Amino acid sequence: MAILDENLRQMLRDLGRALSQAIAESPEVGETLRRIESEGYSLHLVLDCKRDGESPTPAAPRAAAGGEPVFRINGDDLFFLRSCGIDPTRRRRRSG
Repeated sequence: MAILDENLRQMLRDLGRALSQAIAESPEVGETLRRIESEGYSLHLVLDCKRDGESPTPAAPRAAAGGEPVFRINGDDLFFLRSCGIDPTRRRRRSG
């Protein structure tokens, strides 16, 4: 998998912010997200970027040696998710 250059990273951050703002401004999207979450689901939006002719990067995180998936989130990711009503820092409720 190729490492993204800083210019491309900045463009993806800009796109993330633009999408976040567009989503946050839509009452219909907000209501739909709340309904999805009230049913016990969490929504994940994945943006993938590749050059023409390259195979896409895997969407699922790779497992570390201990079997746990590797998960990294930065401030832009956190801002976007919270603007959608998703707080990945909140502990999950146990079912049952």
